[in-house]
Amino acid sequence: MEGIKVRVGIGIAALVGLALALLAGQGFSQTPLRIYSVAGTLAALAFALWERFIWKWKPVRYFTGVPLIAGTWRGELVSSYVRPNGESVPPIPTAIYVSQSASRWTVTLFTGESKSISEHAKLIHDPDGRWRLSWQYVNTPRPGVRDRSERHKGAAELYIGSQPGEGLEGAYFTDRRTDGELRFPEWSSVRYGSADSALAADGFNHASPFVGEK
Repeated sequence: MEGIKVRVGIGIAALVGLALALLAGQGFSQTPLRIYSVAGTLAALAFALWERFIWKWKPVRYFTGVPLIAGTWRGELVSSYVRPNGESVPPIPTAIYVSQSASRWTVTLFTGESKSISEHAKLIHDPDGRWRLSWQYVNTPRPGVRDRSERHKGAAELYIGSQPGEGLEGAYFTDRRTDGELRFPEWSSVRYGSADSALAADGFNHASPFVGEK
């Protein structure tokens, strides 16, 4: 949504500039149109640079406070599901990959049996100062487990820690009327494509503060 607002603002500013040039009696002469074209190109370039790079510079985030959480996070999923025999499901080793730009976020969650891909994700700054990542997702189980685990939808959110080691913690719920907790204390900048590779990797670090990092 924020990205759409920025694009709309740039478009409106460009149109206003063209209208002012025409009202000033410039007509459709080459000079004002050339200036308009250059201004539009510069605005588009500035937006692209902001969207991909500038927003995450430490001096910029010092003022915005926006957390930089892109990368792979490793931890566990604790489900409330109770098996037919009355036993609880043990914690499930889990990894998530977060892709982040200034206005867009995607979340991919992996376990040994399924993969969830976000449909709508957003970063929210709560009144108490905390940040949380919220998203809706579609979960697709691996073919070998679909006899007991069907494809389903759900929603999840993770609060972003502001102290060393807090990592990401939150909860999820599904349209199968199950829910649970999510905890991710370890982080890596590497993008992993499966739970097996992420959970077996050695290049993870204990989470550091990400909110307002300087």
